Amino acid sequence: MVALSYGVNNSIELFSSLYFQEVQHASTLTTSLYLLPNLSAGVVINIVVGFFVHRVPARWLVAGSAMICALSPMMMALMNPDWSYWYLAFWAQIFAPFSADVLFTVGLIIVSDNFPEETQALAGAVFNTVAQFGMSIGMGSCQVVALGIQDKESGSATGGGHGGDDDGASQNTDTMALLQGFRASYWLMFAYMVVCGVIAIVGLRKAGKVGLKRE
Repeated sequence: MVALSYGVNNSIELFSSLYFQEVQHASTLTTSLYLLPNLSAGVVINIVVGFFVHRVPARWLVAGSAMICALSPMMMALMNPDWSYWYLAFWAQIFAPFSADVLFTVGLIIVSDNFPEETQALAGAVFNTVAQFGMSIGMGSCQVVALGIQDKESGSATGGGHGGDDDGASQNTDTMALLQGFRASYWLMFAYMVVCGVIAIVGLRKAGKVGLKRE
């Protein structure tokens, strides 16, 4: 779950940045502002989850946050580049950090509760290592999918083209190929989060509530 969650979280940030700049042709400053809700939501989630982590069973907390996070790549995949940022992209950035931030809190509490003191440091290190591994695998697989679809779309578009096509038509073809590649990567992220949610429901069925005060 950690690997999938962190992989998707970082992939959404990367591909959203590329989407805004290369498909919607936003400036670097505008793109930074577009990604700001992602960071702001992450801060709020980390604070709020501390108040609710002991009230909701871990399986539903993690699974629910994964499903909320899954809305982010789904919205980006369905978004039309001509639509306003506030229509879907804004909400996609708000929902993006839910899974990783909730899972980070829940995961570390589970590590603290279920491992003896002499192995907690090792367990925490493994937790973070898996998170870094997930980031590499998640971003790598999404890039492979995006580039594969992009090359396929570019080849299909140029295969029946004419030698006299102007630069504008060629640029439009490249943009559409990029868009299709990004959409494919977003659907892969969506699938990852669905799998993460299913694993949470099955794998954490005995976890119960975490973070409870013990006498």
